[in-house]
Amino acid sequence: MRANQIHQVRMGQNFTRKRKSCLVCTARYLGLNREVSLKELALTPSQLNACRHAGPALVLAGPGAGKTRTLLGRLLYLLEQGVAPEQIILLTFTVKAAAELKERLEKFEIEGVRVETFHGLAYELLRQAGLVPRIATAEEQERLFQEVLKAEGLSPRGALKQLERLRVFEPESELLKRYEKSLKAAGLYDFGLLLKEATRANPLAETPLHLLVDEFQDLNPELIAFLKSFGRATFYLVGDPAQAIYGFRGATPELVKGFIDQIAGLERFFLEESFRVPENILRFAETLRDNTFPTPALKSRKGGGTLGIYAFKGPEHEAREVARMVTELLGGLQLESSTGKSLSPGEIAVVARLRRLLSPVKEALVKAGVPVEEPKTGEELARLKDILSRTQTLEEARVELKKGRFGREVNYLLAQSQSLEELKFRVELLGQGVLFRKQGVALLTIHETKGLEFEAVFLIGAEEGLLPFTLLPETNLEEERRLAYVALTRAGARFTATFVRQRMLFGRRVGGRPSPFLAGLKVEQVRPRSRPQKPRQKVLF
Repeated sequence: MRANQIHQVRMGQNFTRKRKSCLVCTARYLGLNREVSLKELALTPSQLNACRHAGPALVLAGPGAGKTRTLLGRLLYLLEQGVAPEQIILLTFTVKAAAELKERLEKFEIEGVRVETFHGLAYELLRQAGLVPRIATAEEQERLFQEVLKAEGLSPRGALKQLERLRVFEPESELLKRYEKSLKAAGLYDFGLLLKEATRANPLAETPLHLLVDEFQDLNPELIAFLKSFGRATFYLVGDPAQAIYGFRGATPELVKGFIDQIAGLERFFLEESFRVPENILRFAETLRDNTFPTPALKSRKGGGTLGIYAFKGPEHEAREVARMVTELLGGLQLESSTGKSLSPGEIAVVARLRRLLSPVKEALVKAGVPVEEPKTGEELARLKDILSRTQTLEEARVELKKGRFGREVNYLLAQSQSLEELKFRVELLGQGVLFRKQGVALLTIHETKGLEFEAVFLIGAEEGLLPFTLLPETNLEEERRLAYVALTRAGARFTATFVRQRMLFGRRVGGRPSPFLAGLKVEQVRPRSRPQKPRQKVLF
């Protein structure tokens, strides 16, 4: 292809081409060195059917059902149909998800398609309008809102938490309006104001676009308003309402359903097969599935899978025995898998409803010589900000960040940024997700496991009072049920739940009975050993 033709394609201009097949996006159109075909994705009939629908679509995709593959298939189909790459935007919630999708596109050598987080796109739109938004630091947000509260004679304690609640539950409150006015006066934005301003003055409001939205079930009122501002967009929404676990951010299945019901001509599709979750685990998990969007039962393409629930006397006993079971999996003992091989640390996760429950297990694992890993979002953000504070140009920042050996997320941010100021903004977006490398046994809350998968999952603290978490009056039982569903479906071979007969938490005694969500599992009683067994290996790694 001649250079001027490639330039025309990248600018979204049309030129005559001959279609080879409805399944092939030709190299002539994309400016590639090879043809890109849907056949390379090896889509199932259901996935292919969902990809090739011409209008707006909702794709209900359970855990391991090929959500990302279907999104990519839709993208390839649109390109084959003559849609310019610049008219397609892939929207995700986190930098991690955006970086993974961008990497997949690069493997197909697809150029010109934007892959953005919601807030990254909002930033880009405001920049097109001539603005250079600077996100206020947490300290700046707290100080400004404290001043607003004090002016009204209100307590400034817990200002950031108060602010978060207003954004979610009282978006039209006078307090919030005064705070946003203070932000503007200081030349600052927070993520909420960023979305509001981009929604109010969207330069793409009348542009025909295809918006491909990943994890639609996590949309909240701010994000829905933002999407609606794209007045001529064709929506392609992919996700799983059974994994809607962010009600504290204002994202509920009922709210999302209301938005979806307003999309004219929207067709619904269901991906009925899971390639990742084994049959026995999936069959149990399906009993917890949310019914806001009624679907047939998900089927597994993967046989087997083991489930169990164990009762212990107390947290210390639970921690010791979980560490012992993890050590056995690492050594290849008692592992039921297709290969019979031992697992690596990165294939195992210990998860809990609350982070504080993980401390005794962490201590027991470290004592057994097992490498552990917790999310490093705060640490990596601090490292990145420190580097950026010492650089003067984007190129200098690029060189320094390469030395730091950061992951694919930072490479994605660098590729997206056109200035040092923009890179600083995009680094702030990392705080909205979980940075996790799978280099040790994972210690995660259930919320943090979203989007991750492991061969073996241990759910500790799986007792009544903690799952569902009923120590707070505003507990949403349906969302707690969805949390249990998420925990179960992270497991690719083995799911083990544990609970204790007695536990002190927040000055209250909990425990005694297993979570009602796991009532179908037979409880195995584990008595305390007279003396803790020594680990089979003093240091595993």
